[in-house]
Amino acid sequence: MHVTRRTFFGGALATAATLATSGIYARAQNATPVAEAVTVPGFGIARVRTHPTAELLQAVYADVMSNFLPATTAVPGYVGYLFAFDDADPTASINITLLADAAAVDTANAVAMDYVQGMDPRLTPETPLAEQGEVRIFQVTDRPRTDLPPLLNGCHITMRHRLNASDTDIEAVIESAANGFGPIIKEMEGYVLYGWMHTEGGRVSFNIWETAEQLAAGNEAVAEFVAANPVITSEGETIAHNGVIGYSDVFGRN
Repeated sequence: MHVTRRTFFGGALATAATLATSGIYARAQNATPVAEAVTVPGFGIARVRTHPTAELLQAVYADVMSNFLPATTAVPGYVGYLFAFDDADPTASINITLLADAAAVDTANAVAMDYVQGMDPRLTPETPLAEQGEVRIFQVTDRPRTDLPPLLNGCHITMRHRLNASDTDIEAVIESAANGFGPIIKEMEGYVLYGWMHTEGGRVSFNIWETAEQLAAGNEAVAEFVAANPVITSEGETIAHNGVIGYSDVFGRN
């Protein structure tokens, strides 16, 4: 049998709580809550971390679940956390922390700093990407939570970081993304979540899908939409990371 990352991590989280998922939310527009409401984050922290070897990343994942996550969930204003394994670099992880407000961001950053400083030096990561900012779009599937893998284990994520061009009208970009792009991907097969953070001088977006094939289709839809909508301007190279989720409670736990 071919063992995928989904197979491997699925066993580790088989007894985890199920997801609370449904609804659609975008700060650029008003939304009507549905039955299985999702807590909407006000701010987010996005990081990519790299480690000396893939084996050490596995050790870090276990340590994060045992030590970092409990300290982070205790932060007042904690909303959710996501840990994914980068497809292109087996030593890298994709991490997103979602929080209620700016004060919670400061506390969560302090918790993360204390955690990293207290790690076994052999596990200390490099951090090639660290961004944070207001969550302006948070659009989730309205499928029942029982239709999705528990804690999104084995789902696929793309996280993109873009810098704003000097002529970027960021509110127009958000409007286009929320009301133009969001509805398009929401109807695509395997869609789980679309998030968008306004960072210092740029933005970080992340899309979650059930399978790698669905993620690829979603990425193609992103490229087509950006090409067709000149209001979505940026400068420099878009930094994109695709990965497989090991753990996510961004929809909450129950």
